[in-house]
Amino acid sequence: HIADIKRTVAIAHQMGIKVNIYLEDWSNGMKNSPEYVFALVDALKDEGIERFMLPDTLGVLNPDSTYSFASQMVERYPSLHFDFHPHNDYDLAVANVLAAVKAGIKGVHTTMNGLGERAGNAPLASVVASIHDHTNFKTNIVEQKINKVSRMVETYTGVHIPANKPVVGENVFTLCAGIHA
Repeated sequence: HIADIKRTVAIAHQMGIKVNIYLEDWSNGMKNSPEYVFALVDALKDEGIERFMLPDTLGVLNPDSTYSFASQMVERYPSLHFDFHPHNDYDLAVANVLAAVKAGIKGVHTTMNGLGERAGNAPLASVVASIHDHTNFKTNIVEQKINKVSRMVETYTGVHIPANKPVVGENVFTLCAGIHA
């Protein structure tokens, strides 16, 4: 398997193509077979791969496990660029992103309005607000423009934004008779 990956990466490099690696089901790999994950990355770390993507493919992680697993990767491979790709099956994707960022992950994958398979992915609006408000990190995202883009995506996809959706929902920051709606 590793030889096949190396061969494919070499062909891509010969063609002038930059390569990212997506470690499918990394979260379960770290839970059940970390030695396999480490053996794979050990074998590929010097192959000129731009980014190693660490997906929580089935959305099984929580913030503690995300922090632990992401820290292990960053500490073991400090020169590699890791991205974290969360799924929201337990409604923990945003919390898991914060844990990954605090562990040293350099990139995170988000979607507008959290769209994605099953329960979706981490919503961009919530991730940006959480990173800006709960960490010392900053993104290049202009928060004031997120709502407009969110509404546009709602229009094109037909997937409605719930009124109580954090950050972009209609009820956010509204008061009714002194009670937060």
